[in-house]
Amino acid sequence: DTAMMESDGAADESAPVASGSDSGSSQAKREEGEDYSGTNNQEQGVDEADFIKTDGYHIYILNAGKLTILGVPEYGEITFISEIEIDGNVREMMMGDNHLVLISTISTYQLEEDDPLLKIVEGDDDEWGQWWRTGTLTKMTVVDISNRSTPEISRELFIEGYYMTAREVDGTVRMINHGYMHVPGIKTWLEYPNDYWSLNWEDPLRLAMREEAAWKAMLHNDEVMENLDLADIVPQIYEKTSDGIQTHTMTNDECNDFITGEDSMSRGVTSIMTLDLHSQDFTFSADHIISNWPTIYSSSEVLVITEQAQEWWWYWGDDELDESTNIHTFDIGSGASTTYTGSGRINGTVLDQFCISEFEGRLRIASTTGQWNRWWMENPEPMVNHVYILEHGLDDAGHEAIVEVGHIGGIAEDERIWSARFVGDMAYIVTFRQIDPLWVIDLSNASNPIILGELEVPGVSTYIHPLGDGQLLTIGIGAANEDGTGLDWSNTQLSLFNASNATDPTLVDVLGLSPVTDSTDGWSWGYSEATYEHKAFQYWGPKELLAVPMTTYRYKYWYDSNGDYQWKYHWVSKLVIVNVSAGNNLTIHGEVDHSDFYTSGHYWWSSTGISRSIFMGDYIYAISHAGITVTNLSTMNMTDSLVLNEEVEDDYYGYAEESSTSSTDVEKEE
Repeated sequence: DTAMMESDGAADESAPVASGSDSGSSQAKREEGEDYSGTNNQEQGVDEADFIKTDGYHIYILNAGKLTILGVPEYGEITFISEIEIDGNVREMMMGDNHLVLISTISTYQLEEDDPLLKIVEGDDDEWGQWWRTGTLTKMTVVDISNRSTPEISRELFIEGYYMTAREVDGTVRMINHGYMHVPGIKTWLEYPNDYWSLNWEDPLRLAMREEAAWKAMLHNDEVMENLDLADIVPQIYEKTSDGIQTHTMTNDECNDFITGEDSMSRGVTSIMTLDLHSQDFTFSADHIISNWPTIYSSSEVLVITEQAQEWWWYWGDDELDESTNIHTFDIGSGASTTYTGSGRINGTVLDQFCISEFEGRLRIASTTGQWNRWWMENPEPMVNHVYILEHGLDDAGHEAIVEVGHIGGIAEDERIWSARFVGDMAYIVTFRQIDPLWVIDLSNASNPIILGELEVPGVSTYIHPLGDGQLLTIGIGAANEDGTGLDWSNTQLSLFNASNATDPTLVDVLGLSPVTDSTDGWSWGYSEATYEHKAFQYWGPKELLAVPMTTYRYKYWYDSNGDYQWKYHWVSKLVIVNVSAGNNLTIHGEVDHSDFYTSGHYWWSSTGISRSIFMGDYIYAISHAGITVTNLSTMNMTDSLVLNEEVEDDYYGYAEESSTSSTDVEKEE
């Protein structure tokens, strides 16, 4: 279902970003990809939301409930310009010419009593008592940054549901969220007779009771639905204005375009909210599909939503049911329009966005079949992996759908996919159970994809980064055993592959990373956010350098001069910079250390440490929740720094030192 809404506000198209300085001084034009690095995106021309953005002249950071704007007058420098507070739990943002779209989440259960939103999302009746339409609101705050010194909030939009991700293509932002709408009167459970629970699981009478209870619940819900409006079940959009809260129902009497799945068992709603940053009236639209928890992929032409056809609980008691994935596509190649174009289904489970690709009008999707995640089964069907090639066409019944044109299966039996990357006509897939095979698959003949090469290497790669000409740089987990099997989760590992000869891929080099020189000196295992978040992985082609954040900690205790027991956690947070060039070994170029930001108190299990980095000219900017440092890449000397957050709060367990210790205190580590 799609509906449109317009605003009376106009977008300011003045002051192009290239002008750079707020003082009006002229600067040489800085180009992303040539002069500075941006977000590590999956597809060219598709910007992914993140909590760090840069236009080459400024760095925008979402941190501690605020948007902070920093200036880069010259490479190697950093200055504070301004900041503005943002409602909710700030998550990520998208960037336009003179606007930022900030995305945050707000728990409806924690809304203040005087918040006008509370009266809209909260309900109360005799049968249900107090209830909320949804547990979470996703907020889009549009900020005018024409003058970086005085950013202004120009629009505040809320949509019901939980934020998933966002993409920006040519000035159009598409934000995707997912939620479960509470509809009073709808029964989401089955009411069984008392003796149901005393029967054996496989008793036919128990099954009959279950089917009868399900039938009664459906009849009841059908009756309730007859008396509902579309606005009761579709996520609504609210706007905060000077006059209060305006509700955009996003539905009207002419909204008759509905498509339902033949066998969907989900109550969730995935919404796509489209916002045109180039529009003079800030036009926005919303599309909704009933779906399970989604995985999102976008090229510059197609937005893809995949979801498991059934949630895991649906397999309970029906082990013969095959796992499968539903695919929904939207055309986004025509400006700010988002148009549903079809759905389809493949066998298996899709790991993440990198298992999905659109190339020359066709989809390529990698999946794992088998009953590998049915933990209650004694002898589940073994795992096996597949690559499907799909396009829009007619199914066997003559209906428009996403149909299969090519398929290759039988890949890595008894293993599952850990990472994948599609590059042009090639697919690179890493599977694992005891050792890591890299598979090279030729997709140039869509109807007949073939495996060209395979290479077994120790450990496993969790992210694959193409360097060009068949060169692949990966990050993952090293092997646990001398024979190369198993996983040592304390060992972050980089691997460089040469797959230019697709029939004979080779491992060029492997480099283990650690934030400390002696891992046995009381340190816990080190880890990197880049092993599970590709935006923390920053490869800079112009200088053939890779930046990877690394973190570890150890417990320190001592007795002070008064004999009192003292303790704290000692954090080490570093940005490790690696030399990466085709055909050569991987070597450490240098390190940037943020540990001093975090060792002043007792912090444990918190979001501490460097999380992002930006290459600018001959410098690298390392960013953590506590501060930002600027380091010269030639000398590895720090040239500038800025504290972002004086008090780094612990999300779980925190204990701050109240008094300093004397110089005679003795410290020990465990």
